[in-house]
This record gives sequence, C-alpha cells and structure tokens, in this order.
Amino acid sequence: MVKENKDYKLFEANDIAKYGLMFAAGKLLSPIAYKALMYLIWKGNIETPGKLETVELSISELGEALGYHRDKNYNFSHNVKRVCEVIKDIMAKPVRIHDVKEKKFITFLWLQYVEADYKHDKIKVIFGCALANHFGQELQKNFTVIKLKYLNRMSTTASVLLYPFFSRYLKLKQFNYSVEELSKLLTGESDYEYRFLKKDYLVPAIRAINAYTDLHVEFKEKKNGRKVISFNFVIQKEPAEDELKKFMEHNKLKADEVGLEPYNEKWMKFYNYDMGKQEYVKK
Repeated sequence: MVKENKDYKLFEANDIAKYGLMFAAGKLLSPIAYKALMYLIWKGNIETPGKLETVELSISELGEALGYHRDKNYNFSHNVKRVCEVIKDIMAKPVRIHDVKEKKFITFLWLQYVEADYKHDKIKVIFGCALANHFGQELQKNFTVIKLKYLNRMSTTASVLLYPFFSRYLKLKQFNYSVEELSKLLTGESDYEYRFLKKDYLVPAIRAINAYTDLHVEFKEKKNGRKVISFNFVIQKEPAEDELKKFMEHNKLKADEVGLEPYNEKWMKFYNYDMGKQEYVKK
C-alpha cells in the first residue's frame, strides 16, 4: 500500500485525495472543463492567494491558456464561446467530498456566478463560497505541483487525469497502485476490463505525458498468478520532446552529443511560451 503523504494532496482521507479534483463532481469533468476550472482557480489564487473569491480576465486569455489560437477560419471565436459554455455547465456539477474515516460527506458548488461578455472580451467568475474553506490554503501550498503549461497540452480524459496524479507522487520516485484504484480513477469503474484499461487509457496517456510534459513515466505490471493486480510506476523529471530539441538547438548539440552536457533550462530565457500554440517562440 502506498504511504500517504500530505505534501502531494489537496485534501486528506477522501475521494479528492485519491482521485483528484477532476473526479469530485460525481462523474468525471470533461478535459476542457477541468483545464478551464484549473486555470480559473490558478488565476484566482495568484490574485488573492488562499481566498478564491472572484476572478476576472479576458476570454481570449482563457482560450489561449487552453491551447486555442487565432486562425483565418475564426475557429478561435467559436472555441472560446464553447469554453464559456463549458464553464457555465460546471455550475450544475457540485463538488462531493467523501471522508471515509469520519463517515461523512460534504457537497458544494465550484462556481456560483459566471458572466461572459463576448462584446468586451471579459469573463467574470465568482467561486462557490465554500471552495476556499476546503481548498484555499491547501491550493496555496500544493497547487504549483501541477504545471498548467503542461496540463493544457493534454487532450484526453486519461492524460488530463494522470498528469496531476503523477505530479503529486513525483517526490516518491516510484510507487505501487492497484489496478482497481487506477481503473476507478480513469473510467469511474473499479472493474473495467484490464486489457482495454491498459490499451485505451493507460498506455496512450503515458505516451502523451512523456512526449509533451516535464515528466517521464514508466510502469511494470505486478501479478498474482496470471492476473495483473497492480502497477509499479517510476516517475522522474525529464524535458518534453520539444524542450529537449530547443536545448539541443541552443547548445548546438547533435543527437549523439546530448549526454555530453546535462540538460538545463537556461535556453528558456531566450524564448517566450505561446500558450495558444503550445510552443516556444524565440524572443
């Protein structure tokens, strides 16, 4: 059994500690809804640390943060309107916290007010009044564990769930997790058929995380007889594929020379990160 550690959790002894914020609305939030909510919480926490009351920003900023960019076909306008509708729908999905030890549950709304002004390119959100009570101070301490730059590169439900999951356990380097718990995390069902869990959820998500985020994950199956009962995950910090490429270009390294100079992020000061295009652009 994995040793529980408060440093990697938003809330102890409940479903959020086990399965993350995305799972706390009774059923899974969509990837867009989760990423939009995370950005709003992050923005609110930056402006009023630990309080989570009201946040206002441009709709364009939110759209670009989620990986949308302006093009000739006006898809950006369509996409940001869809994001605003998704945020509105979050209001209908209350948070449900189950505390097994205390045999109790708590339920409240993520958001209690959303105002989207397309004409003036503004969105205003008022968080549920109980949100800060349960997550405010914990978010202040732990929210930076999940880097939104990388989270917003993920597109599937499994990858959006697993990047924060692995980020929480990064300091452990490796840990075991049962098939039933992982199945519940990724599908909502603890008895989802294993071969499809691995093929359709776990493997593609880890492939995306290894390619597009700052983590590299490997896993081994642990068996009881012929049945896989748990996974041993090994996690380490590694640059995304495009970051390694920029590092090589900046240091004029060939593929077989990468190991000659340890990777570092000094090259990043010569680039800006375009959230909309999800790429590094030279200054």
